[in-house]
Order: sequence, then structure tokens, then C-alpha cells
Amino acid sequence: MIPAWLLARTGGNLRAASISLCARCSKPILRGLDDERAALPARVDITPVDEFGEALALIQGRMTYDLIGGAQKKELELRYEWHINKPRRYPVHAAHKCWTPPLATAPSQVPAILTEAETDDIPF
Repeated sequence: MIPAWLLARTGGNLRAASISLCARCSKPILRGLDDERAALPARVDITPVDEFGEALALIQGRMTYDLIGGAQKKELELRYEWHINKPRRYPVHAAHKCWTPPLATAPSQVPAILTEAETDDIPF
């Protein structure tokens, strides 16, 4: 049982992810616990990654996490191999690694050159 004073101090949810600064590199990160039982502290980059970014993170030995929850609270949930093969339901964040460039993210807009339909017409 969790004491009332501790629940009041943490807002009632010990697993809630919160924004903070990394103690080593001072970049903004999300931090929280990664599971209900035997939880470990998780520190992830703020920016979600796409499928390619997740693959790069896993190659680098970094864990990936789903950011689950509603508007009031968000929790980090460790992604296992059976999650990676399925369609995504939540934003995916890679574990934070100091002094590394950002991983690939989904483009916000498709460049115009990729949306034009190619034709067999000769342009002259």
C-alpha cells in the first residue's frame, strides 16, 4: 500500500511520465517508470520516432517505449518484439542517449516532388 502523503506528492500516479532535463547533456527528456511491477526508470527523447528511427534505435542498443494514456496522464510502456511487428497504436519514443543526433521521425509533409504523378509524356 502506498502512503497517502506519497500519493499526494506524486499526483496519485507513480508511473506518470514527466518532462525534465537530462542531468548530463541538459536536453529535454521524458522520464517515468516502464512497468507496473519491478519497474525500471526510463528516460526517452521527447520526439517520437517512425519505424526507421525505431530500427536505428534498436541497432544502437536503445530500448523503445510506447507513450500511452489520455490527455491527463501519459505512461511509458516498454516495447517488446511482439509489439514491433504489429501496427502502432501509440507514439513510440527511443531511450535517451546523450550527445547523439535525433533519430528519424515521420515527415510532417510529403515533399511536392514525391506527390506529382509521373507520366510517360515527353516534357518537350
